[in-house]
Amino acid sequence: MEMDKKDEFLLARVEEACQNNYAPQFFDFQDEAMQMKMEKILKHSGEPYLFWGGTENAGRRMLCIYPDYLEADTLEWPMLAVAFPKEFPMDHRNVLGELMHLGITRECVGDINMNDEEVQVVFAERLRDFITLNFTKVKGRTIKPEILEPDLIKTFELRFKRLELVAASDRLDGVINKIWGFSRQDSITYIKQRRVRVNYEAVTKNDYRIKNGDVISFRGKGKAVITELGGVTKKGNLRLIVDKYI
Repeated sequence: MEMDKKDEFLLARVEEACQNNYAPQFFDFQDEAMQMKMEKILKHSGEPYLFWGGTENAGRRMLCIYPDYLEADTLEWPMLAVAFPKEFPMDHRNVLGELMHLGITRECVGDINMNDEEVQVVFAERLRDFITLNFTKVKGRTIKPEILEPDLIKTFELRFKRLELVAASDRLDGVINKIWGFSRQDSITYIKQRRVRVNYEAVTKNDYRIKNGDVISFRGKGKAVITELGGVTKKGNLRLIVDKYI
């Protein structure tokens, strides 16, 4: 699979950090796909390392490569969170869009979590002053943000909607169009555009076969887990149960 120059540069930095491991070296937030690429280099190097995103169930996490004379639990992670009451309807994209509009790059932002009462955004510590001064609105409406130190970052329960679906087969194109509700032809287009990942690896073949436990990530749409795959209807279609994250 081809890798863009930005990813190549980042992985080269990880490799260099492993070769010059004299003090803790922190890398900005990355998604699960990049963490897997980093981990191949890290395991080969044998150097101590840890991924952390502020909570145990974080998806987007920072990497720290550190010398073996240090203990992992003594690392001081350069991250904070900003939290505010959810006083009007919004979703993950609204919050991320506002941050991007302010000129903040995706690597500076960790997980964005919310429930019915509040929203929490984990971010790189160096942005503390900028966030405090500029992150004051979402969807054009005023918010009341509060900066949280690392030990106050909250764990949010991952929420999902369980779907019982019927697909013609276990092919990727036929499964994602049932989960997200668009045409089979659109499914093929999105897959060719490399917007779909299975288990955090890009898949470009629309006839890729889905299995139990697969995690499907769809850029711009969300993530879903194949909880159960099996059982055939009278018409020969496949039954599946999917947990679609919300």
